[in-house]
Amino acid sequence: MQKRWALAVLFVVAGFLRLYNLGYSDYQGDEIKALYNSKEATSVKFFLEQRKGPMQFLVTAGLNSISRDYRNRALVRLPFALAGLGSVIVFYYLSKSILNEKIAFYSSIFFATNGFLIAFSRIVQYQSLVIFFGLLSVYLTRKYIDSLHSRLLVLASISLAISILSHYDGVFFIPIILGLLYPSFRQDQRHVLKLFIIPTLLFLALTCVFYIPFALNIAQSTADYWVGRISGDVSSKISSSRYLFSVYQPIYVLHIYTILGIVGFGFITLVTLYKIFPKMLGKLLSHIYQLDVFKGAHSPFSLSTLVSVFAWFLIPFILLEVFIYIPGTHIYAYLIPTFLFMGFAIFYADLVGRKILNKLPFSIVVTSVTMVAVWVLFIFLTLQSYYVFVDHDYEYPWENKKFLIWTLPKPTPIFHLSMFGFPYYRHWDEIGDYIRLDKKSQFYTTNERVSISRYHIVLEKAGGKVGYYVYIKNPQTFTNEVTNTRINAWMQNSSPVMQYKNQDRVVSEIYLVNSPFIL
Repeated sequence: MQKRWALAVLFVVAGFLRLYNLGYSDYQGDEIKALYNSKEATSVKFFLEQRKGPMQFLVTAGLNSISRDYRNRALVRLPFALAGLGSVIVFYYLSKSILNEKIAFYSSIFFATNGFLIAFSRIVQYQSLVIFFGLLSVYLTRKYIDSLHSRLLVLASISLAISILSHYDGVFFIPIILGLLYPSFRQDQRHVLKLFIIPTLLFLALTCVFYIPFALNIAQSTADYWVGRISGDVSSKISSSRYLFSVYQPIYVLHIYTILGIVGFGFITLVTLYKIFPKMLGKLLSHIYQLDVFKGAHSPFSLSTLVSVFAWFLIPFILLEVFIYIPGTHIYAYLIPTFLFMGFAIFYADLVGRKILNKLPFSIVVTSVTMVAVWVLFIFLTLQSYYVFVDHDYEYPWENKKFLIWTLPKPTPIFHLSMFGFPYYRHWDEIGDYIRLDKKSQFYTTNERVSISRYHIVLEKAGGKVGYYVYIKNPQTFTNEVTNTRINAWMQNSSPVMQYKNQDRVVSEIYLVNSPFIL
């Protein structure tokens, strides 16, 4: 009963952080690019010119008829949020099946509260689809190993194909799938090969029907973008995964992840080496290895499982951190297996503590301290993610924000920042409607990102012929200052024709620069 209660709390928290206030923010950045535009996407060419698979466009295309012009932001984001919530659930049961129940719960705490994964769930973009269907594929593979029902392999192949059709990040789930299947293949190669024919052909058919034409028709802009991400030429700013991580999880979380990740990685390494060299490391690891977790009702951690988890982490980590200069938020590919290391660290810290203090009263104290620490950590991570992504009295990271006794600081723009999923409401639908109906100029400019303004305003953006100037306070450009001296002078001596407020604070203004005022 207690375990069910704890699991229910975990899933409720995960759902709350992903679903509450889901429709608050304006569309932003790459989220806008994921909205299927039937006027532009009239041919296969549209899909082939994108930098990713077609799944996000298929989802938004299905929603276009329900939410006209995508005005209902909560509805359009809902499928991606549900995929994000589903990912938490699947991750827990996958972790439980390949490791054990306690590690699954500990690991899922970090999965449920991780800033990247919450942000992905709160926007219209491919990541939550990649993660959900990728994890589902791994879980179905594990269930096949337990039951040997061949239909599970077919379902796993379909799920993996959908993940990769959402984005090629889905390929990072392949190492753990192959690792989990390796023991079965080794036992009966001929039988397994026959069994794999249909799932493999189905997977190849689903993925190749898109990616072969995609590879043959890669747009030059897409190729240049890929090369620029690898070399860093697409940005003059500093790329730092550590700094980007700290923007999405500002207070202490980087330190918690680093300590638990390293400790967990060390424990798994020692246990893996013991399984390879039992005599050599037996004396060193006997106090860790000979514990109840490897006996009785608990499944042993097989060597293939441990190696698979290593591969799941190391392959994307090396690729993204060594060979790609700007990995951006794609680091989620190696963060997911990192959660397993962290869960492993807490689990083994408790076991080793109880082993050292093996008398009953001390053992109970260790377990109690562990559980209290875990719940305190869970509450802290939940509150921080709530303040960062859900609460919008003040909108971090565009402005400083109080969190308990700390201040969540605005990021430093000298770093390359991939920013989305944070609260951001500047009344862009209303701004677009006002300018469209006012019709006093054919031009506009703004201090906000062009990817946001051009979606809502149908006029030509031309600073030299400005008619409307849309001033956004605390914009995603992090530039509150009006650098154009003439527009700045106009704003100092003229009133805005329209203002928009959040609570009692002005967040956006529209100025109409008269036609004689030529820049």
